[in-house]
Amino acid sequence: MRMNRRAALAGGVAAATVGPGVLRAQTPVRLRQGVDALTATSDDVAAFGEAVRLMKRRNDRLSWANQTRIHHRQAQHNNSLFLPWHRQQLLHLEQIVARLTGHERFAMPYWDWQEHRYLPDWVTDRDSPLYERDRERGVETLDFAAARWAESPYTARLAADDFATFCGRQPRGMGMVEGYGHNHIHQLIGGAMKHPRTSAQDPMFWLHHSNVDRVWATWHGARGKDLYPPEWTAMTVSGFVDPDGREVGALPVGGTLETRPLGYDYDRLYPFPVFSVPQPGPPGATRRIPTGGRSWTMRAEAAGGGRMSLTLPDEAVARMRDADDTLVIAGEGAVAYASEAGLEDRSLEVRMTAGGRERSLGSSPTFVHLPDPGEGHRGHGGPYVLPFRFGEEVLNLLAAGDGPAAVTVFAEDLAPELGRPDARAAWMELTLTLTETRWT
Repeated sequence: MRMNRRAALAGGVAAATVGPGVLRAQTPVRLRQGVDALTATSDDVAAFGEAVRLMKRRNDRLSWANQTRIHHRQAQHNNSLFLPWHRQQLLHLEQIVARLTGHERFAMPYWDWQEHRYLPDWVTDRDSPLYERDRERGVETLDFAAARWAESPYTARLAADDFATFCGRQPRGMGMVEGYGHNHIHQLIGGAMKHPRTSAQDPMFWLHHSNVDRVWATWHGARGKDLYPPEWTAMTVSGFVDPDGREVGALPVGGTLETRPLGYDYDRLYPFPVFSVPQPGPPGATRRIPTGGRSWTMRAEAAGGGRMSLTLPDEAVARMRDADDTLVIAGEGAVAYASEAGLEDRSLEVRMTAGGRERSLGSSPTFVHLPDPGEGHRGHGGPYVLPFRFGEEVLNLLAAGDGPAAVTVFAEDLAPELGRPDARAAWMELTLTLTETRWT
């Protein structure tokens, strides 16, 4: 790839600001492409590799190690700032790559585990600067679309999720895109990727987060524009460095929502707008009109150990067992565990049990952000909160037997050879809404 050294010496990418921290769009807009369209010699791949090589030789604020520290100390997880914070870190790294290599149009490629399935060979080649030796053994040949966790239907519903379900909650509570699709890939790639304190050292971190950002861009186009709470858009994210190595001040979340004003776009948005199968109706019917319903809210506090359970109301279970296609089921819940080292290398398993059988309602490997000892962190602390949900897919389970139904969660130990005590459960809550409808 031919690098524009003159541009690099002259200052590379021009990224002016309009107002406090809102980046002005570059012309033309940089295009982030899927890894399937790129090879080891593609401009963006070559520039990324060259920048990683150069940054690993530095010991200043533009070093590769500093990007890892920034993510460890400053990144937002387990709350609604997860998406805007990571968008800004990725955007600032793109500007650093452009400056160091002279490739002014550099845009971070994205890796979509459902579409691309395998890691690109230009990150698994041991001679590539994008190779990371600290990854899970055998990951080079892993089919991610068929792997544990990555098959989950709970990643996101891009045409239906509301703000809190998709983006997360304040001050604690991750959204579906963070708790499932994001966490799945960190665990499956493994090694450095498993923990926030080291994950950004693997170049796959950046390709993965480019795709997470693409998922947000897809949801934003379908749902987000009118759903962002004003108090959320007024918040700020911080902790970044610019291409000159200077610390960047607090950036408003409201200036982070659109990609094109930030100077980039995607070659195509996420191809799976809904992760659930469309609900069938009577011939000629197109939608269901609500005619009534009822809602129940339940909460359980942990009684010690790592397992919690909520028993569903008998009345609700009886109605679901008698359901036809006019009943809409919406179960929205969350589970919380103590956010501590003992929760690392676990998988939170949420299941519904009835009649001696069970069905998964969510399976998520943990990604626990622990600050350095004695070091405070805005956005860290408090419980680790994972959402879960269910709908009509539980009807077959309920119809298979009589008796009570319950939702249970436990923290599976992914490193049982260590003989660790159980993770500490905190609480579990669920709102179950049954809506009577008619088809039209």
